[in-house]
Amino acid sequence: MLYFAYGANLNLRGMKRRCPRAVPVGLATLPGHRLEFRTFITVVAYASSDVTGALYKLTPGCWRALDDYEGDDYEKVTLRVKTDSGAEDAVVYVMQGGARKAPALAYYTDIARGYIDWKLDEADLRRARLATLHPEKAKPDKIKPGR
Repeated sequence: MLYFAYGANLNLRGMKRRCPRAVPVGLATLPGHRLEFRTFITVVAYASSDVTGALYKLTPGCWRALDDYEGDDYEKVTLRVKTDSGAEDAVVYVMQGGARKAPALAYYTDIARGYIDWKLDEADLRRARLATLHPEKAKPDKIKPGR
């Protein structure tokens, strides 16, 4: 099973430190979701948005290391992502509960470094941070039915 990274695990140096045997596969898009900070980053269902991230192949040891790193706040769910070669199932860590809260600068910078590593547009990441700093400017959620 592939792993879809959208936050701190986009940072290639950090991912290599946590999971030295992880193999980067390429970019993917998680449709119908957006980024949101609840101190740490997560993805939430949102009809008019997609999240771009990276896919990795992981060993059992890598999965254990990521489970420890993500902790009890995150649940592993299998979601369908889009790749250049078609749709794939991938495991995504999704935060359970928590209210929007701005991330620590060091954490945000770690994620931003991953966006640079993968040559991703940082606009979605900046929007997610702005929504926690200025919630009055955030657009209302447009949740897809059935999610």
